[in-house]
Amino acid sequence: MKSTPIAIGFVVLAVVFLVVAALYLFGVLQVFTSTSSGPHEKHAILFAVLAVASLIAANFTRPKTA
Repeated sequence: MKSTPIAIGFVVLAVVFLVVAALYLFGVLQVFTSTSSGPHEKHAILFAVLAVASLIAANFTRPKTA
């Protein structure tokens, strides 16, 4: 299914994942995960991987120009 709005949605989702990954990396979202202080590198890596997966999905769903 090739659709520009779906591809744009995946790119927006990737940007959101990158923002959340940065917030986890800097320790801003530690309140929602546990009581320990400091950054959560595992969560940041997970959201970074999700951002890359979203960009790959956007590449597959965008219409190709030949």
